[in-house]
Amino acid sequence: MKKVLFTIVSFFLIFGVVNASVSSETLQDACEIEGLDCVSKKEYDEALPNIYLFRGDGCPYCNQLIEFIDSIIDDYQVNVVVYEVKDNKDNWNFYKKVGKEFDFTPSGYPYLVVGEKTFDGYASSDDEDIKLAIEELQNSDEPYDVVKELENKPVDDESNDKAVIVIIACAAIVMGVYLVYKIKNK
Repeated sequence: MKKVLFTIVSFFLIFGVVNASVSSETLQDACEIEGLDCVSKKEYDEALPNIYLFRGDGCPYCNQLIEFIDSIIDDYQVNVVVYEVKDNKDNWNFYKKVGKEFDFTPSGYPYLVVGEKTFDGYASSDDEDIKLAIEELQNSDEPYDVVKELENKPVDDESNDKAVIVIIACAAIVMGVYLVYKIKNK
């Protein structure tokens, strides 16, 4: 019976049914990963509202937005939470979930969420609007943070269908092993 349990656990691990979680990084992490010369050393402060940047590794527009945010962030009382979505499936699925909340279908990046405002893509012409949105967020009595709420909920995606199929397959294997065992020991 121990072998059967070991086989089932191994099967779950091999086929990825044990879901990885959404993972974020700091603005400084994103700068280091992209090789950018960032200056902000702002620490995360639980008491401050968050802005969220969904980015892709190597994306030049993402890097421009990272550099812009880095250049202004020390002037504001907000945190920056960054999600790499190009190479992280869980983050991409989370990005789609966030997009759905804002009636947006993610197809690229960067995507910036500042309270109730979002910015799809980046151009320097957005700079003043981004600053204004950050000011509104930090001055809000009750900052809107749908992303934080969504992060605490499970991500619904195609991999859940895969998980159900794997669970059914495992149950069939266990039942088959059990029946063979019973037949041989009659």
